[in-house]
Amino acid sequence: MSTSLSSHIAALRELGTDLPDAAIEKLALWLSLMDQAGRVMNLTGLNTPQAMAGELVGEALRLQAIAPFAPGAEVLDIGSGNGSPVVVLAVLNPDAFFTAVESRQRRADFLKFTAARMRLTNLEVVCQRVESLPPEHQGPYDVVVSRAFAAPGTFISIAAGLIDEAGEIRGMGGDIAGEVAGAATQAGRELVSLDSYRHGEQPRCVYLIR
Repeated sequence: MSTSLSSHIAALRELGTDLPDAAIEKLALWLSLMDQAGRVMNLTGLNTPQAMAGELVGEALRLQAIAPFAPGAEVLDIGSGNGSPVVVLAVLNPDAFFTAVESRQRRADFLKFTAARMRLTNLEVVCQRVESLPPEHQGPYDVVVSRAFAAPGTFISIAAGLIDEAGEIRGMGGDIAGEVAGAATQAGRELVSLDSYRHGEQPRCVYLIR
C-alpha cells in the first residue's frame, strides 16, 4: 500500500528547511506519485517518507543552496531518473526553465506524468541520451546539473559542451571529491566551490564549476 500524501508532507516538514507550504505540498505530491509507481517501475529503493524526503529532496536542496538560479535561466538536468534533483529545483525556481533528459522511456514517461500532475509548466522532459540530443535541446544552457549521472570526468566534459562561456555546472555524487578538480581543469573550467560531507554513513560531495 502506498504512503499517504499527508505522511509525505509531515516528512518534508521534519527536514527543518524553510520550504514554503505550497512547495512542500507540491513535493509531497511528487513523492506520493513515486511511492505509488515505484514498486512497478523501480524508481527508488527508499521505503519510508522520511528516507524519501531526506534523500530525494534534502540532497537536491544542496544544489539549490550553492547559488540562486537567475530568473529566465535555462537549466539542463542530465540523467533525471525519478526526478531528483530537477523536480525540486523546478518547484523552487518557477521563473527558470528546466529540461530533464532521461534515456529510459518508462522513467521519462513518469516524469512527464509528474510534471503534468504538479502543473510544472517550467519543466520539459526529453527521452533521449544526452550524447544524442536533437539540435533544439543542445543549448547553450545557463546551468547544467546532475546527480551521479556519471564519473566526474565524463559528466563535466559533456556539461562543458552544453553551456556558454558564462555558464555553470552543478554536480553531486559519492566519494568523488578528488576527481572533480582535475575534471574541471581538463574541461577548461574553474572549480568555484566543493563541499564534502556525509549523508548517513556515505561520503558525498556537491560542487560548482564555472
